[in-house]
Amino acid sequence: MLIRSEKYWFLFVIFALTIVAATASPAAADSLFGFSEGYKGVSKIRPSSSEDVLKVKPWGVSAGLRGLSSLNPATWGLNCFLPTPAKGQFMVYPEILFARIGGEARRGVTMTGLEQPHVDFDDNLGFSKGGHTVWSVNALYQFRPRFALTYSFMPMTMEASGTSLTGFQFGGQSFMAGAQLNSKWERYAHRAGINFNVIRRANASTSLFAQWLYLQDRLSIRDGAGTSPGVSWDDDKNLAVLGIRFDKCLRNYRGNTLALNIAGGVAFLDDTMGYEADAGLSYLIPIKKGRFGFVKGGYKYSYLKKENDLEMLGTTMDGAYLQLGFLF
Repeated sequence: MLIRSEKYWFLFVIFALTIVAATASPAAADSLFGFSEGYKGVSKIRPSSSEDVLKVKPWGVSAGLRGLSSLNPATWGLNCFLPTPAKGQFMVYPEILFARIGGEARRGVTMTGLEQPHVDFDDNLGFSKGGHTVWSVNALYQFRPRFALTYSFMPMTMEASGTSLTGFQFGGQSFMAGAQLNSKWERYAHRAGINFNVIRRANASTSLFAQWLYLQDRLSIRDGAGTSPGVSWDDDKNLAVLGIRFDKCLRNYRGNTLALNIAGGVAFLDDTMGYEADAGLSYLIPIKKGRFGFVKGGYKYSYLKKENDLEMLGTTMDGAYLQLGFLF
């Protein structure tokens, strides 16, 4: 009986100590069970800060890949602000294109079969491919936060005198190889369209655009000796242009902004197909609150070709360009 009662007393003491330890503070429980004073009970778990994390410098292939990742344009200018036109603002900018121009044309059916059916602008008409300066004027009006109206006008005139390398036929008239020719090509391009801002963030913008393009081309070929009246061809085209534009801020510096600009589009209708693309960098300088002056430079390329059974006119134009404008 005594052994059984001592067993019960032992269980009672263990139970009592368990209740006391559960209700006591961590420090009191430590002293109760004889733990050293230098030991501290865990009361809260604090997440480690970024300063406590051990930083390991990448090496080998990992270091090389980390360096290459800095070349990804998607990671540029994440904390950059890109100025864009607000509702009611205008943007006006003239442009100069230092262009290389090439082309070929065909009109009518070859009668004798001895002459080539098309005219090369360089070999036959003497138009040089390089060294041309083409200017244009452009305007934009932001009439809604996401919608803008655009207009541009580009006149161009090229004249040449030279000797045709091969014989050709154009507009029902034959020109022999070695003939002295005076040639002239005129083009007037009118564009009017609408821009829709699809994605607009603080550091980037993506827009779709739809434009009406009206082209007036006149090609004149005259015999330099004056033995023939020559021939002229007037060709007018109404085209639709659909495209996309992407602008991204790269860096803000003392209120100024360096931005990347990329655009591309396709043209069609009226027996004509073509495409265009340009890429450049712009630098915006604040003038007053909400107003900027900017300079932009880059490279652009365009190709356009009209072709049917009786007529064909294909042209290419590419080169560096420079813009100077205002956002107000």
